[in-house]
Amino acid sequence: MKTLAVHRCSFSLVEVTLALGVASVCLIAIFSLLPVGLRTNQNAIQQVAASDILGAVMADLRATPTTTPLGGPAASHQFAINIPANPVSAPTTSTLFFSGEGQFSASVNSESRHRLTITFLPNTGSRAATLAHLKMTWPAAASPVNATGSVEMFLGLDRN
Repeated sequence: MKTLAVHRCSFSLVEVTLALGVASVCLIAIFSLLPVGLRTNQNAIQQVAASDILGAVMADLRATPTTTPLGGPAASHQFAINIPANPVSAPTTSTLFFSGEGQFSASVNSESRHRLTITFLPNTGSRAATLAHLKMTWPAAASPVNATGSVEMFLGLDRN
């Protein structure tokens, strides 16, 4: 009768230590990428919110009539932005602050997350387009120069 030799398979302490070392190096690399990923995700959320607000402001400016029934320059309906009459001789700036829910105010408060600066640029001729430079920055309390992020749009309004 033949006897079967029994082979025991096991890991040595050195192999286990090496495997734990490789696993720990991989986990450290993965965990070090988490803050970068979270920061990138937060920045993307802020950019999407800013772009959505800019789209709403641009639509509001486009929908604003050229003059009021009394003949004066019109203000936009939703955001009450005063649009200068053509021709615009000097730059005119308006600033609005937006909360996380999209509510706006003329001054910064504790809920403000975004700052929108609208600059109506000078144009020549009575039939020229009204030009607007819109710049959204965040956080709202920071000056536009020191902002963490920003989104800019340029808008030409045919108000003739």
